[in-house]
Parts: sequence; structure tokens; C-alpha cells
Amino acid sequence: MAKSGESVTITTKDSEGSLLFSVAAPILISGEVVGAVAMTSTSAEIDRLVRYEREQILQMFLLALCVSIGLSLILASTISNPLSDLAAAAEIGRDRDSRRVAPSRVRIPDLAARPDEIGRLSVAMRGMVSALYERIDANEQFAADVAHEIKNPLASLRSAVGSLRFVKKDDQREKLLDVIEHDVRRLDRLVSDISNASRLDSELVKEEEEEFNLLKTLSNLCQYLSQQAGEKGVDFIIDLPSEPIPIHGLEARLAQVFVNLVTNAISFCDDGDAVRVWARRRENRVLVVVEDTGPGIPEQALTKVFKRFYSERPQAEFGQHSGLGLAISKQIVEAHGGVIWAENIRPTAADPASQPLGARFVVGLPV
Repeated sequence: MAKSGESVTITTKDSEGSLLFSVAAPILISGEVVGAVAMTSTSAEIDRLVRYEREQILQMFLLALCVSIGLSLILASTISNPLSDLAAAAEIGRDRDSRRVAPSRVRIPDLAARPDEIGRLSVAMRGMVSALYERIDANEQFAADVAHEIKNPLASLRSAVGSLRFVKKDDQREKLLDVIEHDVRRLDRLVSDISNASRLDSELVKEEEEEFNLLKTLSNLCQYLSQQAGEKGVDFIIDLPSEPIPIHGLEARLAQVFVNLVTNAISFCDDGDAVRVWARRRENRVLVVVEDTGPGIPEQALTKVFKRFYSERPQAEFGQHSGLGLAISKQIVEAHGGVIWAENIRPTAADPASQPLGARFVVGLPV
């Protein structure tokens, strides 16, 4: 059959009865059979080869299984366990809020040394928790400050009302009624400003930032505020560039900042003084400056003017300001990624201890 050009397979038995498999294939040259190749093998040899291949496959399977187990252990130690620790810390915070565990500060594992996403997640969670606790502490301090500020006019009211019962003279009664009216107005102003300050955080988060022309906003505000300055006999000077300066933010809130600064400057000026508002662009920032020729700021107050409820006013204006305006302005500016500071105006070569020529408030905002 091999001579005819076809392969032949023959199965026979040897003298011991084992199967023999023989295969013959022709050798063709130019289409003609010139010879044949034959191969004979016993069934035992084939079984041995099959068994060997099976063993190889089993070894590869066992090796793959060991590698999988090893990788699982490595992944568990490098990924699953750290994630479990982060999740456990978050669950502790949740359980603490539901009062199922003793109250304590939530401690997020510090995995900042890891260069992967888990390290970044740990840093982000630690920063988030730290920011939350800072906000909680700030709210507690704010509540304490509010209680302190409200107690003062309430104590004055209680004293005036108590004294009113025993006063017989009409002039003394009128004085006590004036005190009561003043304290009521002071309380009303405090409650309004405190309400605005307490809503500020949520509004800064909820409101959508938009791009607007800062110079147009300043120009509109200054036109309105210049009338207020004129009624007091204060010169109002506006120095703004001609080219627009677009910035991204909350226009109404930033307008509130500049209104606070300008009205604050006007309040410290007397007849004949001046208030100047100017703006300049500096690379990636814009500076808005409000200057006045008033009495300036006491040196010890320069670092305090932006604190809540702090007010450095003449005795005649006591109780007419809540001390929240500059604190709110600082909060709004910092929420926009900017800075704000106060300084006194002095000649370049003047002695730092000399009398200031006025006060200057500077707001820096990114553009």
C-alpha cells in the first residue's frame, strides 16, 4: 500500500501478546514512490508517553496553583489588608456617630509611604478626616464666640430692665430706654450677621462658580459706594485698568468682600479724608487694594482684624458693628484660593513706629 503512495497503519501482536502499532508512509519524488518509511511501537511505550505528558500537565497545574496562592497572599498583604484597615477605620467613625462605640477621634492608617493608589487614598482620607475635625473645632469655637457675644448685650439688657423698675425720674428712665433700644439693635445686628456667617460654608460649596469680569463688578460697586462716601464728605478715588480681568468664582460673594472692605474704610474716615480703590494684574494673580487716609490700624490689631467678632472701633461706635465683616471676607477670599491681608500706609523711609498715614487692605485672587 505504501508503494501506491498512501500511508498504511497496521495493528498486530507480538509473541507475548502485546499490541504492535506499525505505520508506513511513502517517500515521493516527482510524484513517484522511491521508498517507504515505517515505524513500529508497542502499546506500552505509547502508554508511557501519554502518562509522561499527563504528569507534565499535572506539574504545570500544581505550579500554577502555587503561583496563584502566592500571588493571592501577596495581594492580600499589599492591597486587601490595607484596604480592610481603611474600611475598618471608616466603620469606626460610622459606629461612633451611632453611639455604638466610645467617642474618640477616628484614626486613618498612615500609608503615605506607598507609591500606589492605596497610598494616595490614605493621604486623601487622612486629609479629609483632618479637615472635618478642623471644621468641627471651628464650629465649636464659633458657637462659643456666639454665646459670648450674645451674653454681653443680654447682660446689659437684663441690668437695664432690672433698673427700670426702680427708676423714678423721667430723664433716667429715658437713658435706660436708650440703652435697651441700643442693645436690641445690637442683638438684631448680631443675629443677622451670625446667620449669614453660619450659612456661608454651605453656600460656598453649593453655588456654581462662573467666569466674570472683575473690573466691571468693581466699577459698579464703586459707583454705588462713592455716593455713601460723598454723604460723609469722603473723597472716593477709583483707579482701575482699562482692559478687563476675567476671573472664575462666585461674583456675588466676592462683591460682598469688596463692599465690606470699602464700607469699613469709609467708616474710619472723617470729613476731608479719602478712600482709594485700585486693581492691578500681576502674572497669574490680580491684586485689589482698598486704601484710606483714616487713623490706620493699631500694630497689635493687624493680626487680629480678621478674627470673628473682633472690632477695633472708637467708643462712640461701640455695638454698631458685629466684627464679622472682615472674618467673612477672609473666608470667602480663601475659598477662592486667594489671600487677604491688612497693613498700615507709611512713607517708604518712615520709621515703622511713626504715625501711619492710613490703612490698606489687599486682596489677591488667582486668574
